Amino acid sequence: MENGRRSFLSSLVVTLVGVKGQFAAQTRQGPIPRGQIPDASGSAAPPDVPVPRRDPQEELRENQKNLRRDADRLLQLAQELKDEADKTEQTNVLSLSLVHKAEEVEKARQAYQRTSSRIMMFRRK
Repeated sequence: MENGRRSFLSSLVVTLVGVKGQFAAQTRQGPIPRGQIPDASGSAAPPDVPVPRRDPQEELRENQKNLRRDADRLLQLAQELKDEADKTEQTNVLSLSLVHKAEEVEKARQAYQRTSSRIMMFRRK
């Protein structure tokens, strides 16, 4: 069980490092192409109706700020999970706090994934 837990935590840390590297690569890309901004229904507004546009650079900066925040939170939670796992003395039973911490890590990972997906969709426009 100890080997399984350590390998899980090791793979989690490697994944986090890869995600952080992916984020660094995304920030080095060029300017964002401009396109029509879809309305709330998902379809593009007719050309005769003026659509208030947000500054694309401002939206990108906000998304990147959120992505950095999510990545830092994910890294912090993964470290806390590793510390919690190292404190666990029994090898055949996981503590409830360890399971809750793993769930927090998963939620933070999902938030990071949603934010990075928004950035990628924004860049495709």
